[in-house]
Amino acid sequence: MRVAVTGGTGFVGSHVVELLAQRGYEVNCLVMPSEGPRWLEGLGEGGAPRFFEGSVTERSSLGPFLEGCGAIVNIAGLTRSKTEEGFLAVNAGGAVNLVEAALALPDGPRQIVSMSSLAASGPCAEGCCADEDDEQRPLTPYGRSKVALEAALRPYIEAGSFHCTFIRAPGVYGPRDRDFLQYFKLVSRGLRIIVGRRNVMSLLYVKTLASAIVSCIGKPAAYGQAFFIADDGEYDWDDFSSMIESSLGKRTLRVRVPEPVVAVVAGCSELAKPFMRRPPLLDRHKIREIRQHRWVVSTAKAKRLLGFEPVASTAEAVAETGRWYAERGWI
Repeated sequence: MRVAVTGGTGFVGSHVVELLAQRGYEVNCLVMPSEGPRWLEGLGEGGAPRFFEGSVTERSSLGPFLEGCGAIVNIAGLTRSKTEEGFLAVNAGGAVNLVEAALALPDGPRQIVSMSSLAASGPCAEGCCADEDDEQRPLTPYGRSKVALEAALRPYIEAGSFHCTFIRAPGVYGPRDRDFLQYFKLVSRGLRIIVGRRNVMSLLYVKTLASAIVSCIGKPAAYGQAFFIADDGEYDWDDFSSMIESSLGKRTLRVRVPEPVVAVVAGCSELAKPFMRRPPLLDRHKIREIRQHRWVVSTAKAKRLLGFEPVASTAEAVAETGRWYAERGWI
């Protein structure tokens, strides 16, 4: 089978494409003009993807990319935007464009596995884990755009015209990631930074995520379903930093940063946002998420319907990530 992958040259997408190639799938990758193969450079001849220039926001550009494919894996999306309209146009509108472009092709794909997010569900109550059937209560424009994505594709599920699966992921870490990299850099410099009060969360190793995504392709049990995918266990930032310390062989000075200090930094970012080339990682929406105590999910449904299991423990995955960063001189 040939699979069409959006966002395939990025952090998560490149791991998905590599796994698809390892399992014998042929792959089409959608890339922006002049983007290039990035992390897929040098992928073996037998598993080399075909690249098609286009954008999920331009439906007319998607036909050649989707032609002859049996499924779509939609990873392309915005995690930062200056406006909520920007999030909606790409995260929700892009998914609709993919489905409509596929339906316009006689031999186009009729399944899409699309990245959603824990942010679409929101935090959970003390002592509980988020479940796929819980009411969605997003706190941020990004989270609302993922709710809009799922809502926009639901009519196709109800009409029986398209098989849609949604992967709701918590924070994803692993080789090639640049967001969690900042924690590794701090630990490598001897600092363990803890912001505000204790927050408990689920984490997700990128290779576990890739395995779960690929397992949904052509699987009837996945059709019309949303799944939480995560590592086993729940962690706070102390736990995560401790695993990084072990992976790097470092000892750190623990520094707690009061939440109001971070809020001031976020406020400054908000003021500067209109003048920044790229939206900041820390803004008022991120502060709202930081203030929530618990972001923990249950993977029981994925284990029951998909046979899901993490490919490595979190400690093993953090160690592999640390080695990868060190070998490439990122830390």
